[in-house]
Amino acid sequence: MIRDRAREQQQGTGRVNISELSRETGLDRKTIRYHLSSDAPPITPRTRNRSSKLDPYKPYILKRLEKYPRLSRVRLLDEIQSLGFDGKTTILGNYLRQIRPKIPVLPEIRYETPPGEMTQCDWSDCIYSCTDGSEKKVDCFSMILGYSRVRYVEFTQTQDLPTFLACHLRAFEYFNGVTRTILYDNLGSVVLKRKYPSTASDFHPSFVDLRDHFGFIARLCRINRAKTKGKVERTIGYVKDNFLYGREFNSFNDLNRQAQTWMKQANSKVHGTTNEIPFDRLPQEKLRPYSSYPTYLFKKRYPRKVSRDCYISLYQNYYSVPWQYAGRMVDVTECNNAVVVSADGTDICTHHLLEGKNQRSKRNEHFEGLLKKIRDEPCTSSKKKRKEQPCTNDTHLVQQRALCAYDVLCGEEKQ
Repeated sequence: MIRDRAREQQQGTGRVNISELSRETGLDRKTIRYHLSSDAPPITPRTRNRSSKLDPYKPYILKRLEKYPRLSRVRLLDEIQSLGFDGKTTILGNYLRQIRPKIPVLPEIRYETPPGEMTQCDWSDCIYSCTDGSEKKVDCFSMILGYSRVRYVEFTQTQDLPTFLACHLRAFEYFNGVTRTILYDNLGSVVLKRKYPSTASDFHPSFVDLRDHFGFIARLCRINRAKTKGKVERTIGYVKDNFLYGREFNSFNDLNRQAQTWMKQANSKVHGTTNEIPFDRLPQEKLRPYSSYPTYLFKKRYPRKVSRDCYISLYQNYYSVPWQYAGRMVDVTECNNAVVVSADGTDICTHHLLEGKNQRSKRNEHFEGLLKKIRDEPCTSSKKKRKEQPCTNDTHLVQQRALCAYDVLCGEEKQ
């Protein structure tokens, strides 16, 4: 190459410029002069096969990789160091790149859903940066429409069931409708017991109320198969990389305010898969308008145990329950300023939600017949009478005498 460049220079200018060749090739001028003055091609020196510290351990490494091909370099280093290897990780890494077996990549099938068919939903843990330099952990609720790719994101401070259901309502309002199915992971807020098919699973009663109210079908991902809901998984990564990373927030409320602005911008950009703007594809979903659904009465349900005096507690207030349910577990539902107590799926009483603390709501009919029940109960003593047992220990026998013997003894003492 040096000689070819030199001949080109000589044909153009009539001379060879060593400095220019040095700048072009990055080689020293002495090196260029040496090759131009030599007629023979350069000889590449042969490298010697030097021994390595790793040589005694290579059979062990090969055997381990044959059985466990995904063993990491750090793990193998720990193992051979316990056998006496005193080298570093670099020499091991160079060797592993040469001999590690190639693991075939499982191909994926991308599937697309028709308009209005599916929404994917999930929770994720995120960390956001504050303006004071600190970092705080937060939960992120994410939803994405499968066809249009319109995203909804909301940050919360908990993943409890009431928050989960409330996020659904705000997402439905943002989409202005609900798809025919919604795909979930196996969340405790959704499913109590997983069955096959997933639609036959035992779902959380509060979630069932929301599902039946809006009329969608809840489907579950395969266990340990997060790729089933790949669209929302990529949305979570997009939120972390494109929204949270590199931004600072004054407060938790400021985080959600900026998230609303970011969602509007993100849903107005061309999507990388569909090559269309999500908001432009949203009308094609043909969702039933959110306003056409009846108003959803947000219910909060709590398990409670009825006390012995026939009351249950809620928000530090007390509500009477029919005395027949004393000591039993019941479900307490708060809905529209009312407290509904149910057992075995049947409502047994209703109270108005009390304000303040340490208040009591008592219904006299809940205690009818209780006094007669108590009077008719047989009186049983908790203490059992102890039976006299004769002493059977021969080492503590007591001699028995007639009382006249003591009279005789007393008479002798007087004399």
